[in-house]
Amino acid sequence: MIIPVNISLSSTSDSSTTFSPQLAQFGSEGLVLIELQGKLDVAGENDGQIIGTLKIDEATNKSTLLIGHHLLEGKLVNLQKPLAVLQKRSDLTMQGGVSPNDGALSRGPQGVSWDIIAVVKRKMVFSRRPMPMVGKVASTAPGR
Repeated sequence: MIIPVNISLSSTSDSSTTFSPQLAQFGSEGLVLIELQGKLDVAGENDGQIIGTLKIDEATNKSTLLIGHHLLEGKLVNLQKPLAVLQKRSDLTMQGGVSPNDGALSRGPQGVSWDIIAVVKRKMVFSRRPMPMVGKVASTAPGR
């Protein structure tokens, strides 16, 4: 089985590039992978929920992630091998026909192809356990 993979990368300086809500763009570097040790437990539905606040000090490549009352400290590192971000595309005109991109014969199942939409070259590594932030809740009362 041959599945077409198209390169649809746009210039990194192009601000018109929009990613799906699950992907976040970091400056002009493109996408950054976030590596956590463990898992995130979210009560209820987690689609579209804000889970925390990410702060990055570009001078030192240090990052902090505050999730609820837990603070994670990490660092920004380069990946040894870049990773491609693929997006599945179903095109009914490609089924058994000619691909509109390059004129090549498409042999993908039911006209399915994949587009490379970004290349990830860096990741944020949060390798230590989170620190509890007890008593650091922000107050909204006036005069405080």
